Amino acid sequence: MKIDRHARQSAKKYLRACLRPDGSFDEKGLREIVNLLVAEKPRNYLPIITRLLKLVELAIEERTVRVESAAPLADEGASVFANLEQRFGPAAQTSYKVNPALLGGLRIRRGSNIWDGSLVNRLDRLKQSFS
Repeated sequence: MKIDRHARQSAKKYLRACLRPDGSFDEKGLREIVNLLVAEKPRNYLPIITRLLKLVELAIEERTVRVESAAPLADEGASVFANLEQRFGPAAQTSYKVNPALLGGLRIRRGSNIWDGSLVNRLDRLKQSFS
C-alpha cells in the first residue's frame, strides 16, 4: 500500500505525541490516538495507522538489547546491560542467550547496531583477509 506524504507526516506527529521525555512510550496515549483515528475515520486513516504501527515497531526495536555469549556469564549479562544503559540509556527490552556456536566472546545487538566480539567473527575476518 502506497502511503502519501500527509499520512507519513501525521503518523510521525502521533508517534512524537506518544513518546515520553525518557524515550519510552505512553501506551495509553497510543491507544487513545488509534481509537480516535478509528472512530473519526479521517481521510487516509488506514495508511496512517499502518505507518504508525511500523514506526512504533522500529522505535521499540531500536531500544531492544540482545546479548549472546559463548559461555554462561556469572550475572547472566546484568553487568553488560548496566554498561549499555549508562552509555545509551534504558532499554525497552533485554534478552540474554548462551550461544556455544560463538566459540568465545560476546555478540551484542541494540537496534540495528551489532557489536560482535566473538571468536567466530574474528576467525571469519581472518579468513577473508587471506582470500
